[in-house]
Amino acid sequence: MNIRYGMSEDIGFRTSMEDEHAVYDSEERSFFSAEIYDGHGGRKPARIAAEMLTPAFLHAWDREMKKPARDRRSEADLLREAYLEVDAYIVTKRLKAGTCAVQLYITQDRFMAANTGDSRAIIGTAEGVEVLTRDHKPDDAPERSRVEALGGSVKVFGVPRVQGILAISRALGDACLKPYVSPEPRISEGSLGTENDRALLACDGVWDVLSPETAIKTARRYEDPKEAAENIVRAAKDAGSGDNITVIVLDLRNYTAGLKRKKMKITGVHDRLTENMYEIL
Repeated sequence: MNIRYGMSEDIGFRTSMEDEHAVYDSEERSFFSAEIYDGHGGRKPARIAAEMLTPAFLHAWDREMKKPARDRRSEADLLREAYLEVDAYIVTKRLKAGTCAVQLYITQDRFMAANTGDSRAIIGTAEGVEVLTRDHKPDDAPERSRVEALGGSVKVFGVPRVQGILAISRALGDACLKPYVSPEPRISEGSLGTENDRALLACDGVWDVLSPETAIKTARRYEDPKEAAENIVRAAKDAGSGDNITVIVLDLRNYTAGLKRKKMKITGVHDRLTENMYEIL
């Protein structure tokens, strides 16, 4: 696929690096993905997710493509199932740790962006930037209501935390905090346009100190996406981030230049927990 990308990472002031990342580029499938996994409590869940999640999706996708079109499940359903499959595998390993996840999938002129936790995917537009994901924080009203409806609690120790422990309300793994911490992803999908020039994925080590607008402006200053990623990491550190930092920058200009649509369009947002919460409320 005609998508240039660059990655940069930094351990910050932490004693260990718990982030993982993955990039898949398949001309045969017309499929590209960039993804970041921000581990907490250990790196192993992030490594498992980086190795398993997209291959699980692609395996299911290949299987569905052999069926008649009317019988195929949606790509969003397949991606959700991959999340749940990876989560179940991490839990069976009896790991106390967990990981956030964020992916940006591109297939021909379409995209899917998915996340659990507070890593984000953003994309450049003619107006500036579009945030394709949503942070899952315990003090977000629907997330807090869901946790409390299950019998859990949100307590503030520096920041709001599920059961006073974890500062995110969705993640893969974290067996000791189930069912309060959910692996359910939020998935947005839509069509790309010629306006989409750059895309960027990063963990919360960036978003805690930089706005999406600042990040995309920094990415646009550099022709080399790796240099762009390195400078975003540097900007986050200069702004005070001491966390693990991982950034992937995609240069979409050559890829989107030939598209028929000028403006991107989000055609759907899939979030099983939000839908259930709306039904409950």
